[in-house]
Amino acid sequence: MQIKSIQAACAALLWLSIGQACGDEVRVLAAGASKAALERIAPEFSRLTGHLLRASYDTVGAQRDLVLAAKPGAAADLVILSQSAVEQLRTGGRLTGAPSQPIGIVAVSLATREGATLPDISTPQALQQTLLAASSIAYADPARGATAGTHFDKVLDRLQLRATLQAKLTLLPFGVDVIKDVAIGKFALGVSQSSEILQHKGIAMVGPLPAPYGLSTAYAAALSSEQAAARQLLEHLASDSAMQHFRHSGFLPE
Repeated sequence: MQIKSIQAACAALLWLSIGQACGDEVRVLAAGASKAALERIAPEFSRLTGHLLRASYDTVGAQRDLVLAAKPGAAADLVILSQSAVEQLRTGGRLTGAPSQPIGIVAVSLATREGATLPDISTPQALQQTLLAASSIAYADPARGATAGTHFDKVLDRLQLRATLQAKLTLLPFGVDVIKDVAIGKFALGVSQSSEILQHKGIAMVGPLPAPYGLSTAYAAALSSEQAAARQLLEHLASDSAMQHFRHSGFLPE
């Protein structure tokens, strides 16, 4: 009888430990700018809570539209997007009543291969000369909703350089694709967010686009379902540890 009791107790402990280890899965739809930080935050969050952070990445526009097209809570439990996209989702009734968590600011910037001479883009005139002198320029496809790509597309028109630079311009699906190709020397210059540039090896950040052509975007996290584990993740994203990961990956304080 005593042996059976011990076995039953052991089985109960085993079941309890398995139940604790197998936490909930938190579905996160995030902009590509937050990928580097989230990949460091995910294991930390799992160790602390037992929950699994499962994130997918795309442009802000694509993720926003995915959530808007689905029923509330169906596409994700938490989103990390630009503040403007978060507000659109809130207006569309796709977020819970919980306040959003500010993440930081990223700036549309130019990048070149590490070791290359950094061109001058400190003034509008310097930016224009640098773009004209570049042998090739890549940026993310505006049609996919890429924030940096959409903005740079407008800058080309404002500088009246589109026709002159057309043969040098290449559109890629995502900002991270731009940075990877610049790092291997496929393109001389790349346009992306500071968060995608600073955390990538083999890349040097030339700097943010100068005024009046610069663009800084505030990012935030928000709950799109009532899942308790997602609320824990939102709270964790506000922690000093998580914020350090965002800062190291190129998000600037607001």
